[in-house]
Amino acid sequence: MPGKFYTPSRFVLLFFLLAGILLLRRPDMLTNPQLYAEDGSVFLRDQLVFPGTAVFFPYNGQFHLLPRILALFESFCPLVAVPVLCSIASVLINSLCLTIFFLPWNRWLIENDWLRAAVSLVLATTLDGAEMLGFSGPLMWYLFLVGILLLFRPESSAPQTTRGRSASVAAMALIGMSVAPMVTLAPMVIWLAIKRRGIQRLIAVTLLAVFVAQFSALAFAPRTDHPAQPLSGWPVLAAQVATATVVTWVYGGVLTPLMGKNFSFTVSRYASIGPPLFAVIGLAIVVTWLLTVSSPRDRARLVFGLYLCLATLASVLYTRNLIGLSLSLTGNAPFIPARYMVLDGALLLYMVCLLIQRLPLRDPRFQAACLVLVFALGIRSNFHQQPYPDFHWKAAVPQLVEWRAAHAQGKPDPLVIPIDPSPWAISLP
Repeated sequence: MPGKFYTPSRFVLLFFLLAGILLLRRPDMLTNPQLYAEDGSVFLRDQLVFPGTAVFFPYNGQFHLLPRILALFESFCPLVAVPVLCSIASVLINSLCLTIFFLPWNRWLIENDWLRAAVSLVLATTLDGAEMLGFSGPLMWYLFLVGILLLFRPESSAPQTTRGRSASVAAMALIGMSVAPMVTLAPMVIWLAIKRRGIQRLIAVTLLAVFVAQFSALAFAPRTDHPAQPLSGWPVLAAQVATATVVTWVYGGVLTPLMGKNFSFTVSRYASIGPPLFAVIGLAIVVTWLLTVSSPRDRARLVFGLYLCLATLASVLYTRNLIGLSLSLTGNAPFIPARYMVLDGALLLYMVCLLIQRLPLRDPRFQAACLVLVFALGIRSNFHQQPYPDFHWKAAVPQLVEWRAAHAQGKPDPLVIPIDPSPWAISLP
């Protein structure tokens, strides 16, 4: 049975299905919405202090264009509705990013439409949702996935209309200005800008231009993070980063999606190194086997995926000084924020898809069902998320309205509004 299942109406249906599922994972996004971390303390705060112009402000050495555009939109709405608008917008963008993988021009990666739809469904449900749902911060990692699909789209599947080409270039520019970690793609993007033709070359050139802007922000904008420092020399630090990257990948990118976050914590608390070491060895065997038996194209894609996931994860662990959590197999690796595991989870799904496609399953629907079954424990364990603490946003709105009026007259008094998680706050001058 052929695996061609895509239609525009099914694309829309999958989009709304994923959006509904994301809302079900944490229903308080609608019943008791809260602003979380940078959504309030940086993006909304900057729009209140610098209306309009804050859209192009770098934060922490990076441009975050899409979250700032969302904050700009929210600043024109009643302040009481800002948390729910932020949550809904984040959910819709998250759902759209996942649904894009279902589009037929991604058949070069996974030919079976049913299987690609199942990948979108599993990514929406099996990843740990802590600090992920209703928060614009993790969107950069989902946008990263879309950027990869746009960048490597076959020239034969490129849009043929002027509107489609313009939309593709604009989307890549928006993604690049929102996802600074995409600079890890720089060598490949240069190669594509030389090799490709037409719109796909223009997309690569656009991304290169955006990289210049992101590098400028990194060089000249102030940063609040504190990269790890070499206590015993750079070679030792490099070894620590490499160790932490592998350990974090095993716990956050493999055990948590497959078996659930609780299982991942349990394994990390074993007095014996045996169980986590078994997981590392098992992962190494699977990766080595796939690299051995896969076709040259699948092998190249797997190598690229390994590079991308491990390079971005190592960069995050170093710049955020998180390597201390993952220097041993019985440490605190499960505490690494879940948003850094999106690419690793996507790579795991791709490897499982390669394995499933080698099974004697001729019906493409069986392949999709098999993928969901493989991640059933992870979906069951990670689906429901705890609600965020209530910081009583509605009670703070009158103070914000009064401050905004005083700010417009040039006579504001300093104001601090606590938000989730403590001790984050909106600090207005």
